[in-house]
Amino acid sequence: MFRVSGEGVRVKGVVTVDDFRAVGQVVPARAGSVPLEIADPVVVIDSRDVQGGELFIALKGENTDGHCYIGSVFEKGASWAMVSREWYEAQASAEPPAGKGFIVTEDPVEGLQKLSRLYRNTFAIPVVAIGGSNGKTTTKEMVASVLETGFKVQMSRGNCNNHLGVPLTLFQLRHDSGIAVVEMGINHPEEMELLADIGQPTHALLTNIGHEHLEFLFDLDGVAAAELKLFEDLERRGGTVFVNFDDPRLKAAGAAVAGSIGYGTGEVCGNICWSREISVERDGRVSFVLCSGSASKHVTLNFTGRHNVINAVAAAAVGLHFGLSIRQVRDGLERLTPAAGWKRLEVVDCGGIRILNDTYNANSDSMRLAIDALCDIRSSGKRIAVLGDMLELGAAADVEHETIGRYIQQSSVDILFSYGEKARLICSEARGCCRGHFESREKLLEALLEVVDGGDAVLFKGSRGMRLETVVEALVNARNKTR
Repeated sequence: MFRVSGEGVRVKGVVTVDDFRAVGQVVPARAGSVPLEIADPVVVIDSRDVQGGELFIALKGENTDGHCYIGSVFEKGASWAMVSREWYEAQASAEPPAGKGFIVTEDPVEGLQKLSRLYRNTFAIPVVAIGGSNGKTTTKEMVASVLETGFKVQMSRGNCNNHLGVPLTLFQLRHDSGIAVVEMGINHPEEMELLADIGQPTHALLTNIGHEHLEFLFDLDGVAAAELKLFEDLERRGGTVFVNFDDPRLKAAGAAVAGSIGYGTGEVCGNICWSREISVERDGRVSFVLCSGSASKHVTLNFTGRHNVINAVAAAAVGLHFGLSIRQVRDGLERLTPAAGWKRLEVVDCGGIRILNDTYNANSDSMRLAIDALCDIRSSGKRIAVLGDMLELGAAADVEHETIGRYIQQSSVDILFSYGEKARLICSEARGCCRGHFESREKLLEALLEVVDGGDAVLFKGSRGMRLETVVEALVNARNKTR
């Protein structure tokens, strides 16, 4: 794991003691041999992940303080620990154990960010940043799956997309990585500038501009201003942006970026690719014809929801830009299957019913898309929507929940149940469609069990804080017991 390079020479995939000095005070043990360079470093923030040779970042959170585990991580084999100066001085500037070292910083979070940027800059490879309001994680997975047909790809795992997740993703780059796909998620102004500065992307894609985190971003103009900082960063550094021409705000902003690459669900002059003939298969999967120039391929996604077509076309645009054939793009899209526990329109068949588990998160745009997906599902029974609160909407919360209620009323949903404080407004606006509003998940489950029959399709959708996935699990268990 450890190696030595020539003095002053930066080596791809190697972090050095000089990098440590750039972010803080280096305190090596006087006894033993402390590694001064680490090739393919493993950086962790959870002491349970230490197996030997890692750099441990001691972060102070709401419930625990990583500094409490310094002794145990060294015992388990960590080589270095990044600690706060406050903690270090409280230990009377104690020396680390033999063969170990401290990196003392004013703030370990900033130290992690600075060190990851230094490490990222040892790689002269494309770094594709994925941002936007909805569909970031799905698009990231699709982009990575497409690129993996021709490259060694490193991508963000799960939803590691914030001020900690982006640095940790960069530290997952290995010496043989060919392309990085990095998800960047924000909920406050100025966060995108920070993430772009850390990741130094060469390419960027924003999925769309929607009603996300309005508590902090206020309105669509605020969302656009915050997200489009990614395009501005790429324009300033001469990078490449992929522009969703279906989104008017992105289309307008992308036109100002030299060398931007357009894509969409319709054929537009200059688009690198587009889709046509979108349909929903009997099993709920979405299919379409992917077009690029005179070439085309039929694609069947292992995802439900027509809105995932634009995510797939976005991934195709990236793949085609990097020289992959349309056949490779199709293969990459079709081999991607949502992992268990995906919770983004995850299809679960149990006891004769079909469940759409979309409990990962919610805003009014993704709520409408989920309702559309439910209505597209071929069902011999009822279409039932279970909708929870959409959080972080600020002053717009009442209006956004009422809008969803009216959308439900005009849809082909047969039965609505609502759960949470604000979701009561969805119920009231949906009128006769709503069979009940609940403040208790247990009572909600009881009501569901009374109306759900074989052949029904049931959508669960709400913000993560509503924990509707627990009702999904209980319903699955109950239906399986009745078989």
